Amino acid sequence: MKKEQKSTITFDPFEALTPIQKQLLGNAVKHSGKLILIGVIMVAFGLLGLVAEVAFSYASISLVGALALVSGVFMAVHAFQSQGWKTFLIQSLFAALYIGLGIFVWVAPTAALQGLTIWLAALFLITGAMRLIASFQHAALGNVWWTALSGVVSIVLGFMILNNWPQASLWVPGLLLAIELLLHGWALVFIGFAMKRASQPKT
Repeated sequence: MKKEQKSTITFDPFEALTPIQKQLLGNAVKHSGKLILIGVIMVAFGLLGLVAEVAFSYASISLVGALALVSGVFMAVHAFQSQGWKTFLIQSLFAALYIGLGIFVWVAPTAALQGLTIWLAALFLITGAMRLIASFQHAALGNVWWTALSGVVSIVLGFMILNNWPQASLWVPGLLLAIELLLHGWALVFIGFAMKRASQPKT
């Protein structure tokens, strides 16, 4: 007797999209669950930063210093392995710059926080503008008002940082970074759920 073969039907979420949605999203709709997960993690870290903004500020700048120091060491090792004095010189200069930045952060964290405050201001302004652009690009999905709102709030926060510098550099970086994580996290969650809804089979 021949065994009956069971046919399995798999649903491709990409096929449920309209042509405009396919052009905007591409295969990103298949990874909407990952976007939601990343958004939830960012929201969790944002809530932690709101509880202890000063500690969050120092933790953030310490992480920046550690990354700079490790990057500088790797650059230095790669410089000694390079051939040619020009390549060695350029990579050695970059390595010294990163190592010096890492040491400076650990020796003078308050001054480093003041520099980080300026960097955060620029980050908020740039990411806010990018979110506004993204909200217009994903308008076909619907329910992207949260992304547009987060972009506007990020731009406002960027100007607030510049206005309060350097008096509030101890707690502003941690607090605003926490708010940024919350906004960006919720934006990813909303976009992820919007993608899921758009990819559902039409009945």
